[in-house]
Amino acid sequence: MKGEGRLLAIPGGVDDFREIREGGYYFVDKSELVSDIVNDRSEVFLFTRPRRFGKSLNLSMIDAFFNLEYKGNKWFDGLKVNSHPEVEEHRNAYPVIRLCMKDLVADDVEGFNGRLKLMLKSVYRGFKYLRDSDLVDEDLRREYFSAGDLSDMQMERSVISLCQMLEQYHGVKPIVLIDEYDNPINNAFNRDFYAGVMGSLRRFYSLTLKGNPYMSFAVVTGVMQIAKESIFSGLNNLRVDNVFSKKFDERYGFTEPEVKDLCAYYGHPEKFEEAKEWYDGYRFGDADIYNPWSLLMYIRNKFKPGTYWADTSGNDILETFLDGLDDSTYGDLVALGNGKTVFKQIYPSVSMRDVDGDLDAVYSVMAVTGYLNAVPEGDNDYRLSIPNRELYKVFYENVTRSLKMDVGVAMRRFLGSMERKDVPKMEESLFMLFSKNFFDILLRDEADYRLVLATIALGRGGRYDVGIEREAGNGRADIIMRRNDPRYPNIVVELKKSRSDDPSDLEKMAEEGLRQIRTREYYRSLKGKTYLYGVCLQNKKAKVLFEELDL
Repeated sequence: MKGEGRLLAIPGGVDDFREIREGGYYFVDKSELVSDIVNDRSEVFLFTRPRRFGKSLNLSMIDAFFNLEYKGNKWFDGLKVNSHPEVEEHRNAYPVIRLCMKDLVADDVEGFNGRLKLMLKSVYRGFKYLRDSDLVDEDLRREYFSAGDLSDMQMERSVISLCQMLEQYHGVKPIVLIDEYDNPINNAFNRDFYAGVMGSLRRFYSLTLKGNPYMSFAVVTGVMQIAKESIFSGLNNLRVDNVFSKKFDERYGFTEPEVKDLCAYYGHPEKFEEAKEWYDGYRFGDADIYNPWSLLMYIRNKFKPGTYWADTSGNDILETFLDGLDDSTYGDLVALGNGKTVFKQIYPSVSMRDVDGDLDAVYSVMAVTGYLNAVPEGDNDYRLSIPNRELYKVFYENVTRSLKMDVGVAMRRFLGSMERKDVPKMEESLFMLFSKNFFDILLRDEADYRLVLATIALGRGGRYDVGIEREAGNGRADIIMRRNDPRYPNIVVELKKSRSDDPSDLEKMAEEGLRQIRTREYYRSLKGKTYLYGVCLQNKKAKVLFEELDL
């Protein structure tokens, strides 16, 4: 793996197995997925994982192993699959039909069908040797290798017909690989041509995969398992493997030993803990999994943490969640944002149609698409949490964007004024924050205000380890911001809510909060410059008292 005197390149964005193995790239060995497939003997495999978790690369690897076009290649030399002798008879023994649905996006049904037909024509050009072969049915050759456009019926039957011709020519049933099968569905979601696209794909996938007598097996990948739409209805021998399944749990994403090897190979084994904090946190089946795209980008960028995975696409599902924010879901959001878990019913098989107006369905989509980690508790109940620091940052940024612009400004001013011990600016920012954006019903007691402020504190990213109701000294502090950077102060906040309309009560209760920090020594475990804040909120008015310690 270490090359000839130089480090192998990071394969960020390279999802072609052949290119990685021939081009001097680091490869995290997932080749035992091939033996898993051979030994499972299912007719159709559906692998669903979040985007950028290795689905396309694994599909390319499957193609490289089984496709007779690549007979004699050396790409699997030294890989784990070679320890499974039962797969040898299958190596480069099949014709392979490979479809990628990634770019099949359009603005109407006609445009979608047109793009699908063009893609299928391109696939057929890769098998043009069938056109003049006497081994192949003449009517099929004439129908599918003509210069004319495909009809809708020909489009729907194109893959099963190609399977039939390939079996006639090679004497072996081909393998069908379909990448990103659900991308056209997700693109059409909430648009007036959604039903038309669903109809075309339902017929196309059904004829391709359901009872295809000319196919050895198929492997299909996607982000979501869209079964309620009847895409795969009646498919009896379908092996579904999603983020909750156990059999193939380590085949997508990186495991902890693989991440340790990566950090060590690129010269920084001490960076493993930082990589774990930022990119670990996923639970697939029984395996603890790291985000592979972010981890590779982290190493490529000289071990600099960032929101690499989140930046590769829009975060529409988070926007859907925030658009439906109400009293209940707001509480869930701030709890998640402060490292707590919430319990929800999750259904791996999700209909995009269910998402519209149904926040329970949104939780399911967030779990299967990688925004939340979901650990089963039984009977479809799951314990949900934000997986890692990257996703904490994404949540914070999206929450901020969902607020009014002046409130976003108030958040930033509040954080800055806390670090500068600017008490008047803190009070002004708190008033702007609570008077402009939060419904009275959401701010019923100290806990509600505390969650809001702690969520805001997450906006300081890597500067602080933010704790809410964390055990400290002789009790539990409302908010502790333990600095990760010595340029900034530690911050301890004790929050009080006045139920009186008497203005003098604000000062008294803020002083009580500050006194509670001192008497219970919430700052006991902190080192260096530390700011103590007693904060009292009266409706949406704020009073802040301050004290500085050098510990």
